Parts: sequence; C-alpha cells; structure tokens
Amino acid sequence: MMELGRGKYALAISDGMGNGARAHEESMETLRLLKQILQSGIKESVAIKSINSILSLRTNDEIFSTLDLAVIDLHQATSKFIKVGSTPSFIKRGRQIFAVESGNLPMGIIEDVEVDTTSEQLKAGDLLIMVSDGILEGPKHLENVEIWLKRKIREIDRTDPQEVADLLLEEVIRTQAGAIDDDMTVLVARIEHYVPEWSAIPFDKKRA
Repeated sequence: MMELGRGKYALAISDGMGNGARAHEESMETLRLLKQILQSGIKESVAIKSINSILSLRTNDEIFSTLDLAVIDLHQATSKFIKVGSTPSFIKRGRQIFAVESGNLPMGIIEDVEVDTTSEQLKAGDLLIMVSDGILEGPKHLENVEIWLKRKIREIDRTDPQEVADLLLEEVIRTQAGAIDDDMTVLVARIEHYVPEWSAIPFDKKRA
C-alpha cells in the first residue's frame, strides 16, 4: 500500500509477462516507477502514460506489464480504479459482488497506452479484492472462471483481509490439485471507516 497524502492511499498489482524471476523483475520495476511518480504528486493517468513511455522505449530489453491500480480517498469514501491490461477487481459488500473491468493492452507494447478509469463509491465494511491473471487462469476446467470466483468471494464469511486472500488463493490452488503454473497474487483491503475533510475542522461551541 502506498500513502499518497491528503487521505489517499494506493493499492497496486503489476503482473509481468510470463512467470518466474523475469516476470517478477518486470512487475517490480513497474511498481517502483509507479510509486516514485505518484508520490511526486503527478496525476495517476499521467503517471501511467509516463511509465508506459519508459517501458516501450526499452527496445533492447522489452518489458510488458499489466497494472491494476486502486486509489482510495478516505475523505470521500471513493476508489478510483485504473486498469492497464489487468484482470477484473471485485468489491464485496455483504452478499453483493461488484466487478470492475477493462479491456486494454499491457504497458510497454504500444507507445500511446489506453488508460481506463472507473470511480466507485465505497461503504464501511467493503472488501476490495484485486487479483493477478494467474488467479483467473488457474481453474482451467471451469467454463466461466469469473462467475466461479464471484461465487467463492460471496461464500466467504470472513472479514479479515489476510484471511480472505488466503482462502481465495487456497481455492484456486485446490482446483489445480496443488500445481501452480503461473504467478498468483491476491490483494485484499477492508474499508473500516472514512473521515470527511470537514470533520477535521475544530469547532468551539461558545455560549451566548
């Protein structure tokens, strides 16, 4: 999690093409650049376009990475989802599951990357669940993995983010009889409460 200041925090998953050490290096490089640029105060969409330009210019050492970014504003109780070639994210609100999706290419492939941005209003108790494509590609025998994943998320009665992440990962690995063919990442955050900006203003009630 990256703290951006003024009640804003960022959660991000980057998935390098392929698997193993090379994919790990690609994704870590993308996240390093993202953190550095975002914490300098640059707008998210501009930051992503800048990172894409850096990656696409490396003609001698091509780096292709997806990016799944959620910027949470605790003052407004909103989350801005910015996806570049990434898998769906999910918001769990009780028994309701909301999917946030995009259909653009990973970074580093084309010079002018398309940035999909979606904003969602959050509520206290919401679980934000982000996954890499290894999670959706894991259960190969299922016809519609996204529907299966939504059902599994809905069935989870835990509220601790780490427990939810562990349970989802275990479910996917179980469908493969314990085999892991691709890197798998599950990132879960829980919205406990939010503080409106005006609540920080001191109020001194004086008697007439």
